[in-house]
Amino acid sequence: MNDRFKAWVEEERKRRGWSYRELARQSNVSQSLISRVLSDDMPATADFCIKIAQALEVSPETLMRLAGILPPASPASPADNTVLQELVELARNLPPDQQQQVLEYIRFISRSQ
Repeated sequence: MNDRFKAWVEEERKRRGWSYRELARQSNVSQSLISRVLSDDMPATADFCIKIAQALEVSPETLMRLAGILPPASPASPADNTVLQELVELARNLPPDQQQQVLEYIRFISRSQ
């Protein structure tokens, strides 16, 4: 398994102050399955990634790429930055008017820095 996947899940779990038990509860995945996946005893599946992604409020595609289930994002996308990658993935699913609102908000934030 990809070490980036394990490190990312671990970092997000700690950032939220969650125990493995809480991650299991939030994701509706058994604590033993989480342990087995993160210790490389078994591979992460798409279903596992989807459930963990929902609990951590990130796109499933992001986790599936980190886990190696999906290929890396194309060179034209921000593949090495999971935050930017998720922003792009989420924005793709918004209607055009909301995409424009997001763009305007990001422009506003960047100008105030």
